[in-house]
Amino acid sequence: MNNGLKALRLSSDELGAQGAFAAWQASLPQFSTDLNGAAMADFRVEQTAWLMDSLIVGSGLLAPIRVVRTLSQIGDGYSQFQFIQSIRGRWTGDADGRAIEAEEGDTICFDTARPFQVVNTFSNHRFLVVPRDKLPHALVSNPALHGTVLRSAGNFVLAAHLDALMRCLPALHEEEAARLTRGTLAILTAALGEIDDQRLSKAETQPAQPALRLRVERYIEHNLASPELTPEAISRDLGIARSSLYRAFSPLGGISSFIQLRRLDTACALLFHPEEHRSVRELAETLGFENSATFSKAFRRRFGCSPREARGRGTTQSRDTKAMFERWQVATQPPQQAAQDRSLVGAESV
Repeated sequence: MNNGLKALRLSSDELGAQGAFAAWQASLPQFSTDLNGAAMADFRVEQTAWLMDSLIVGSGLLAPIRVVRTLSQIGDGYSQFQFIQSIRGRWTGDADGRAIEAEEGDTICFDTARPFQVVNTFSNHRFLVVPRDKLPHALVSNPALHGTVLRSAGNFVLAAHLDALMRCLPALHEEEAARLTRGTLAILTAALGEIDDQRLSKAETQPAQPALRLRVERYIEHNLASPELTPEAISRDLGIARSSLYRAFSPLGGISSFIQLRRLDTACALLFHPEEHRSVRELAETLGFENSATFSKAFRRRFGCSPREARGRGTTQSRDTKAMFERWQVATQPPQQAAQDRSLVGAESV
């Protein structure tokens, strides 16, 4: 692939099933991956990807597989948004306790700063990896983005755009990529605008527990700055039994953990907002943390760096999309070439 953009290809036809699966696992250290009970001989992958400015864009075929992002893996420096658009096949799983069911034509939204698990049937799909600071603050801080399945008109426009983009990428150069990246992000942002509409319509049809959780999430978003935001206050103000509240948020690590994660995600988005000039201490107070030390400790545990470090370099990511793509390149090369490149890239990149 001799073009202006960095590109890679992973093929089980070239590496064999076992070699391709090993390369697949090595390229995705931020996830736990397995064959979900299938035989190794049946594994197949044909994947092509490009580094388009700050985005990773790709497509391919993939045999059934399971991908899991656990709570223990959060904070490892991988904190992007990933979007999978199904062309053929079905994807199921859950994201922070929210069920995922995606059919052909749907797009699934994942926040890798939050846990999830997903399995697929044999699939043909496109994917897009987006740095956190490339999406508007309102979207980054929206808890409903993680695990949402897009299937509205905006998603159809996004699908048509990605289809056209995949045809252009082999001949694209860096100058053109920067312009098209801005356009891609604008179309993606428009497609993601359907999330709030989906939340309202789903609340009318969901079973009691998911509907209860949605109601509590809205309350939390409106009261993040209050130091009085506690499970007791939520139970009292919404008239919800504490046992029901704890049961609804148990899949997400508990209600107290969920509140802190929402505060930290909001703080992360604010740190990168161009018009946000408050100090770390002021942000900590605004978001209901006891003090800046408590805030900084919790922030580091979630994102792998301090708030000041994140603001200074413009990202929480010790592994941005470029570093992520470089790892994919090394992992998907033939063993001899990959060994040579690992020695050049260094232990931190591999």
